[in-house]
Amino acid sequence: MIKIILFILLIAGFACSGPKDNEYETIQLGRLLNQVEELLVKDIGENVNYIPLETTDESLIGKRAYARVLKDKILVGSFQQPIKMFDKKTGKFIRIVGSIGQGANEYTLQDDIPVFWTDDLQETIYVQTEGINLLCFDVEGNPLSSICLPDNFPSLTAVSQVTTENKLYIYKQTLFTKEDYKIYMYDIYNGQTKKYFFNTDETLPTDFSQMPLIISGYGSIPVSTSCHIFSLKEDKMVFFHTENPCLWTFNREVYFKENFNDTIYQIKGDKINPVLVFDLGNRHCSYEDRFNIEGSQNKISIDYILEGKNVLFFVFRTNYYHLQESNTYLGVYNKHDKSVKITNKPYIKDSANNFIIEPLQTATSDGQLVGLMDAASFIENMNRENILDLSEEDNPIAVIVES
Repeated sequence: MIKIILFILLIAGFACSGPKDNEYETIQLGRLLNQVEELLVKDIGENVNYIPLETTDESLIGKRAYARVLKDKILVGSFQQPIKMFDKKTGKFIRIVGSIGQGANEYTLQDDIPVFWTDDLQETIYVQTEGINLLCFDVEGNPLSSICLPDNFPSLTAVSQVTTENKLYIYKQTLFTKEDYKIYMYDIYNGQTKKYFFNTDETLPTDFSQMPLIISGYGSIPVSTSCHIFSLKEDKMVFFHTENPCLWTFNREVYFKENFNDTIYQIKGDKINPVLVFDLGNRHCSYEDRFNIEGSQNKISIDYILEGKNVLFFVFRTNYYHLQESNTYLGVYNKHDKSVKITNKPYIKDSANNFIIEPLQTATSDGQLVGLMDAASFIENMNRENILDLSEEDNPIAVIVES
């Protein structure tokens, strides 16, 4: 109860009024670490589709691939490759979206990865270029416009973002900047900007105990282009993931949960309201202690959440600052019966096909959960002869779970 009150006080003076009793629910998680089970596809959705993505010289996908999905299209970005578009039903390659460079309809790579996202409702593709600039493409991959955000808008190269109904929301880390807003909204139609969640946290000292590390593709967050690791004095550490999917949309609403804050918030109008709280019990790390290495061994850090129609799928870790000893879990919260199920295995089991699925990457605004599996892993784990005409060198297989 003390934890929940602290969270309410945290936002009461910022962008919203304090919630009334029982306006949010709790997800009982902390006590389940001794009750791990096998996580099944049926725990997440009603069916799963596997779509092999066509492999040609033009459509070849590189390492560190991640996907976004529109109504009839699958988009994939990967290491040192432009964005590739495929048919959602057949996996047939359609086209390359834009190109890498600094000219018209060209975009740069962040840590050698294209950074892009979609507005599912408007069927629009957004690609990060440099600074405060965006490229916009239609559902067929045709260029629409180049968008220059206001000068006072945070640089897009170090934020998390989501777009819905032509409104761009970004989450800005405020590790070293006090008295700044964490969330910005830019209305692409009328150019208006709103700010939410004013930061009053104490800033971190910049007297590092060693040089910061930048590791590409590190950690359990598949869409993150890189992780910046800051080792501070007094036995403190910070993991800063770029492109951390802490913002998401579902059913035309925008939600977010930042790391070490166990509350899921909804951005509604001019307010930010708590809607769900992870009850981590004695596994909870207080927000003030979130950078302390000492005592973090048994604490839970929730890496990301994907929202389906009937469930929340989430990935979390314990012992997160002890890199060689960190443990990763997958979990599912059923929004109807409020049940929670977790596993300490790095996969979801598809019992119908006697197959295992790697952790899912992203979700659409209507609740489809999406992932990618490399062909070699798919062939090895499917354990069924001649189910698909694939070779280990082929493009990944898109996995779409519908609930």
